[in-house]
Amino acid sequence: MIINLSEFLASNKISFNVSRNFVIGDENFLAKTNLNNVVVFNGDFFKVNENILLSGTIKYNYSEVCARCLTEFQNEVETKFEAVIMRSIEDNNESDEIKLSIEDGCVNLGETVKQLIYLSMPMKSLCKDDCKGICPTCGVNLNEEECKCQNIITDPRLDKLKTLLKD
Repeated sequence: MIINLSEFLASNKISFNVSRNFVIGDENFLAKTNLNNVVVFNGDFFKVNENILLSGTIKYNYSEVCARCLTEFQNEVETKFEAVIMRSIEDNNESDEIKLSIEDGCVNLGETVKQLIYLSMPMKSLCKDDCKGICPTCGVNLNEEECKCQNIITDPRLDKLKTLLKD
């Protein structure tokens, strides 16, 4: 994911926009994340003093299993980020901002995009917002069919309270 900025650096332009589809070739990364190998990148580069500021978004798709109904689906995530592109990076681990270096007029976004994907993946995904999940008794997917269970599951520790309501 190398972006050539040499023409932008040599010009008098203050900003530069890049929209590109990147293909991730790291099979190990793709296997861990179930990611579709195409990532859509859109970024605006701005000259500020000696540095370049990058304001970008990445959009990607990956296979996921719904946390409620256990159905596999394709999830799409779009995440925004900002980075500072410098000629030389000083080691300052206390900063939270993303720092990238420019070499021969090019900036490599490969590792940064992979880290952003890892950080932006949801911990729990739902196939749809109103997913009903599965029946805890019979295991029927409640999105696809109606459950025929008549049992109302209660906490056995609270069963004694039911006797109070009978009187």
